[in-house]
Amino acid sequence: MGTLQMAGVALLAAMLLLLLRELRPATAPPLRLAISVFFFGGALSLLAPALLRLRALLSLAEGEEHTRLLLTAVGIALATELAAGLCRDLGEGGVAEGLLFFGRAEILLLALPLVDQLVELAREMLSW
Repeated sequence: MGTLQMAGVALLAAMLLLLLRELRPATAPPLRLAISVFFFGGALSLLAPALLRLRALLSLAEGEEHTRLLLTAVGIALATELAAGLCRDLGEGGVAEGLLFFGRAEILLLALPLVDQLVELAREMLSW
């Protein structure tokens, strides 16, 4: 599905959600969740070729560990952003911000071995 089709689906979903909030407020959150999962799946299908290409490029540079770390970080970022957006939609902004902070902290922890490698490389370059 292209951008225009997704935009049309989003507008229809927004109108449907607006009507449901007025007529049957209890059915709006599950529908909102289903719509968000639909868009997340669509985004993943778009990102799959880019991630495969990135993996191929990084494997050429013998960065298999770096590839795993990068793809894990991208997955964490996507998952936390989606869940935080759903929390915001449900009126829980504080929960969303806490989740985003947790995701950033996890990505930082994941990147620490790369920082160690960079520091070691800098030491080697300065010792020449």
